[in-house]
Amino acid sequence: MIFPISKHMIYQVDEPVPTIKQKCVIWVKGPNLIKTVVIIVCIGVVIQQIVTCIQKLIDIPITTYTHFDFNRTIVYPSITFCREPPYKFEKLLEYGLMVHPMFTSAWRNFNFSAVPLDQLWKETTYEADEFFAQYGLNKEMDNVEVKETIGFIHGRCYTLSPKILSTRATRETGFSITLQHHTKDASMSVSMYPPGYHAYIHYTREPFTEVGVYNGGLVDYLYCKVGESIDVKLSVNQYIMISEDNEPCASEDSYSANACTTKYVWQKVGEAAGCSGPWMHSNLPPCNTFESMNNLIIAYLSLYQEHNCSICPRYCTSYLYNGFVTDRHMFEWDQLSNSWNSKSGGSELQTQLFVYFNSMMVSVYEERYNYDWNLFLSDLGGSIGFLLGLSVIGLMSIFGKLWYTFVLPIFKMPKPISEVEATRTKPSEIIYQNQEIYEYCKKMNWKNLYTN
Repeated sequence: MIFPISKHMIYQVDEPVPTIKQKCVIWVKGPNLIKTVVIIVCIGVVIQQIVTCIQKLIDIPITTYTHFDFNRTIVYPSITFCREPPYKFEKLLEYGLMVHPMFTSAWRNFNFSAVPLDQLWKETTYEADEFFAQYGLNKEMDNVEVKETIGFIHGRCYTLSPKILSTRATRETGFSITLQHHTKDASMSVSMYPPGYHAYIHYTREPFTEVGVYNGGLVDYLYCKVGESIDVKLSVNQYIMISEDNEPCASEDSYSANACTTKYVWQKVGEAAGCSGPWMHSNLPPCNTFESMNNLIIAYLSLYQEHNCSICPRYCTSYLYNGFVTDRHMFEWDQLSNSWNSKSGGSELQTQLFVYFNSMMVSVYEERYNYDWNLFLSDLGGSIGFLLGLSVIGLMSIFGKLWYTFVLPIFKMPKPISEVEATRTKPSEIIYQNQEIYEYCKKMNWKNLYTN
């Protein structure tokens, strides 16, 4: 009787591990070729979408959202008035200036040594009481602040700014302004405009300037002729901007794009002329000769609108006030005769202006970032799940298989030659390598022999 040999006593022979090249051949062989091509295409699309998502995280896109706010209070704009004609003609004649100072030939006979330019500008332009017969906000003059601005084209202008927040949007609670002219000014006007006023409606934090401002000059404009009565209905848009490297904006409370641009133009004009004018805030001395004044005027007229200033960003939060003329007429209504009559008694030289809100609604245009990590993970999961049918658990399983298939064989130590030869020995030699099993089998075989 031969002693049975258990399967646990037999050592298994190691099979050779296929190489990476052999595995790749299996993937592109037979029906596996179509599966491999589809998987490669899907992986390429997923990689392209992942790259796009990463680019969005680096350069986050911005979207403008529009919504409407209904406020309990509302801020009225500032209104700047510039008179037309801007200079007193009879005073210009006294100083030998026959026309508007912008015409350089008028300065040829001017006595620079006898008359300071600051004095000249003060005497040839108009005071505030020569502008306004009366003004008020919500029926009170104390609710309005008056500021003076000196310019070259418009002479002296005056800005009316609100001191209070309005809680009602009606005609009675808005601006009520009466502007006045004189008969002499109207009869001696040499302006290209008829006698009247330039009205500029702008944000209160941006002071008026006659310099063109491209980044922050949100200004509405209308011209008011002498003798007109005008009703102007206001609406307001709020713009909230995000500062970017290619389009920055400023958020400091003390910053003003108008003031920054005006200072830039004054500096460039001063560098070109070597002197300054009375409307400029500059450390340069005032012009005191015809040649220097001629150079100053030429430089200012060429730069104050076409300056190409790019160093003054706009304010991040700004307001654009739009004025819509709802009523405009040149006559007075006579209630006794129920008819329109011509103005008389001095009112024909006055301009009446009503500026008011009829709604507390503000239109808001707000820039917001349109991509974040939540959307990135959502796009990533959607692309991988739809095209490859993968989840987090599936990815972990794939990474594990890739590790054992490709990475681990690279770092696995090769077997010695003796171990390789041992795997090639005969099965009988493998069985009796264990000495204890050999002795036991020998004893049992001899016992069975004598018994038989």
